[in-house]
Amino acid sequence: MYRLDVLIPTARIAFAVRGDRVEVMPEHRSPEGYVAYQDLKAREPVVGMTTFPNSVLLRGPKTIVVDPGLHLQNEPVVRALAARGVVPADIDLIALTHAHLDHAGACADLFAPVALHAAECDEPYWAAVVGMLAGRLRLLEGDEGELVPGIAFVRTPGHSTGSVTFFVETDDGTTAICGDTVGPLRADFDAMRAPDEADGAQLLASWQSIRARRPARVVPGHVPPFTL
Repeated sequence: MYRLDVLIPTARIAFAVRGDRVEVMPEHRSPEGYVAYQDLKAREPVVGMTTFPNSVLLRGPKTIVVDPGLHLQNEPVVRALAARGVVPADIDLIALTHAHLDHAGACADLFAPVALHAAECDEPYWAAVVGMLAGRLRLLEGDEGELVPGIAFVRTPGHSTGSVTFFVETDDGTTAICGDTVGPLRADFDAMRAPDEADGAQLLASWQSIRARRPARVVPGHVPPFTL
């Protein structure tokens, strides 16, 4: 049985460049920040966005950090751990739902082994993270299996080839930590309606796989945790 804490909740910081000024949108929450960003893109020629995922701490038989986040979150993650009486040396394992930099970058200040699905190693963005993770990788294989006792993984592709969902047994029931397989908005997942994009059918199959395990709670990458 594990206790789950969100170390740093998801946030989006959108901005527009106007001449020699950078104007930051006041809305920083997800998914509201995503909606604000899309509106800004429609109105301004030069826009950008920095995105933090939900960074999760699991404490039980093992101490595990899931998706520590963007490299800008290095020190905040370490401080959030310290506020809970945990130091980097206490971490037994880092688990990544996928290897995008906004989920993997903050591994730089955590020195534990890193678990992720082997299929991520074939993605074009792998070259951006492999140097940081080299020598401490634990590759997950197959469509499902065990991360550690009490935590299962299921491959849930769509956002990326090797995206996985971790199913964790907690006092509140099973929690699904699914990264960006769900999001950036949750409406399509709630309706089980495939988005109109190339990987829509694959995402729908992954959503069905998540729901089939009947989790009590879902923790996406960029949507606040919610119950089913």
